[in-house]
Amino acid sequence: MSYLRSCERFARLILIPASPTRKAFCIMNDKLEKIRTISNRLARSLAVLVAIFIPGALYAYTHPGSIITSPPMACFIVGVIGGFVGLQRRLKKMSDDDLTLLANSWVYICLAPLVGGILAVVTYVLFVSGLLAGELFPHFEPDVVSNASAAKNPGLEVIFAIHGNASDYGKMIFWCFIAGFSERFVTDIISRFEKQSSETDKTETATPSDSDKA
Repeated sequence: MSYLRSCERFARLILIPASPTRKAFCIMNDKLEKIRTISNRLARSLAVLVAIFIPGALYAYTHPGSIITSPPMACFIVGVIGGFVGLQRRLKKMSDDDLTLLANSWVYICLAPLVGGILAVVTYVLFVSGLLAGELFPHFEPDVVSNASAAKNPGLEVIFAIHGNASDYGKMIFWCFIAGFSERFVTDIISRFEKQSSETDKTETATPSDSDKA
């Protein structure tokens, strides 16, 4: 009897023309399957990241002066985690083409967290440079350099040589997570600076110089 029912169900699915409801159901099942595949890949990638992060955190705890404990590295890691969370949150709102790419490409899955980490580092640079300042944002001070030659000729490493209090580091971690979670946070800030720069150039071009006035 079960065999006959299976044959009857197969005949209904194959021989009877598909109704709009059945098509929508199949499309929904395909989308859910892609989301499930992507979620599994995100979980595996996050597990690998955590497996790397735990030994790194233990090493940083025992070696306070290492590069792992530097703020840019911490911002990058937090931004990557924010990228994973943000990608998972956007899955149900993505188009079928994006879901297909994510479901069939590991590189495409890892790209969003990697971009999140880079944008988090850019956010850190905005904090250190003072371009992004205010009560909601962290404020860092440069470290005191004991070496006289290094103090006279500071290099790019001064970006690492900063310090702040606990609230500043907490704000830094929060905003770097936001930068990885929502790429628009940093891109909107960059667009705002680009717009201000363009307006400044137009103003300087429109204002005649002293030589022109003479």
